[in-house]
Amino acid sequence: MYRLTPVSLGVALPALLLSSAAWADLTPAQVWGDWQQYLQGMGYDVTATEATNGDTLTISDLTINFPAPQNNGSVTMTVGAIDFSQNNDGTVAVVMPASLPLTIAANDNGTEPDFTMDLNYTQSDHSMTVSGTPEAMTYDYNAATIGLTMAKLIVDDKTYGAENARIDIAGTGLISSTTMTVGEMRGYEQDSKIAALTYDVFVKNPQESGQLELKGGMSDLDMQGTGMIPLEVSDAADMAAMIKAGFDVSGKFSYNAGTSILNFQDPRQGAFASATSSENGELSVAMGPGGVSYAGTQDGLTMSVKVANLPFPIDLSMANGGFNLAMPVVKSDEPQDFAFGLTLGDFVMSDMIWGIFDPANQLPRDPATIDLDLTGKAKLLVDVLDPNAATQFAGPPGEMDTLTVNTLVVDAVGARLEGQGDIKFDNTDKTTFPGMPKPVGTVNLLLAGGNTLLDKLVAMGLFPQDQAMGARMMMGLFAVPGTAPDTLNSKIEFTQDGQVLANGQRIK
Repeated sequence: MYRLTPVSLGVALPALLLSSAAWADLTPAQVWGDWQQYLQGMGYDVTATEATNGDTLTISDLTINFPAPQNNGSVTMTVGAIDFSQNNDGTVAVVMPASLPLTIAANDNGTEPDFTMDLNYTQSDHSMTVSGTPEAMTYDYNAATIGLTMAKLIVDDKTYGAENARIDIAGTGLISSTTMTVGEMRGYEQDSKIAALTYDVFVKNPQESGQLELKGGMSDLDMQGTGMIPLEVSDAADMAAMIKAGFDVSGKFSYNAGTSILNFQDPRQGAFASATSSENGELSVAMGPGGVSYAGTQDGLTMSVKVANLPFPIDLSMANGGFNLAMPVVKSDEPQDFAFGLTLGDFVMSDMIWGIFDPANQLPRDPATIDLDLTGKAKLLVDVLDPNAATQFAGPPGEMDTLTVNTLVVDAVGARLEGQGDIKFDNTDKTTFPGMPKPVGTVNLLLAGGNTLLDKLVAMGLFPQDQAMGARMMMGLFAVPGTAPDTLNSKIEFTQDGQVLANGQRIK
């Protein structure tokens, strides 16, 4: 769970509220009460009209109001009527119409809305059942089709129709199960699947004729999430306070066979268009006391880009790619873990691109690979997610403690660079290396094919002969010949007394 923006709230609310197992009897009032407790606990103002008819509780004119980030007014969302009906087996059916209107309005002055968006959430052959106990409710939601469409957009009293703005999201085969537990914290576990999803987003500036169009789709979507959320939040925009109160969530999203088409028109800078496809992909996110982390992978990625004033497309492909980023966010007296990684596996460019700088085909055009894996520890001197962090501390927000190069591989155009290393930083000494903490440790490097590549670059005219000579002198200073032809080894040492050694020779 995270702080919802107006748009994300409008998109996510149906899935949040719609979400395995019948345990004990639940009542409609208990389910609706849990919704209220959750929304109000997040700091939202909730108003609604309640009406009971037999075993059915009807909620209409549901309005959710919450402050916008940075105290920029507020956001209001209005939802149509929802029925909570008692089932004979002790579960509760949450009955929504085939079309559920959502209205999102925002302002920055507390008076008239500056932004209003009307959305329609649609569904067919749908059902949602809530089972369990008041302390542990499970939402099971199924729908043959789902959709989210923007019906109207008003900005500063100006209405934008479909010719200027549209949002159209459609999915099939939705199956979702979400279990909510309430104790000292609110916990949740969610597992959702969508057979296929398409999207169509269009925005046009009527004053400047600029426009953006994004279309695409993916299949076999799988979304999983788990987390703990404080029962009461004073300010949901203050993520530092949320984490200190126990906020700890993670989620993973995966898909198969994704495609997207982007068209951008700018009257001043020209057009930009791209078409991408991938065999599959995955994205994971986590946020909590241990820090923030992101990781993603894609396989079988292809991309074709067209840029204004370029007479041919830029065609690229990659067998696999990925990234990961993890960093601490909470102030601590002790160093905390961080990580960064990047992988571009079997990266290929079209011959047309190669021809721009290598028309004679002198460079090897084998697939290129970049693989980088860094880990380490750092000490944070301030809560980086605190909205007032910038005013609380002057200078860098943290100190590097250790850095480990687990993997460094750059394999391209016939040359290959590999590296590993470990560095410890002394933050009490910023004079040995002025302005930075003193490093102590070793980095090992291996370069294969470097001289051959340099010769080819000189022959192609891309590298002047005198600069190539200087480069070879530098390689001779920092490296020694390896056992294999055209290989160079380099061991760079940062000593405790502040020296820098290259293969045992002092260079500082």
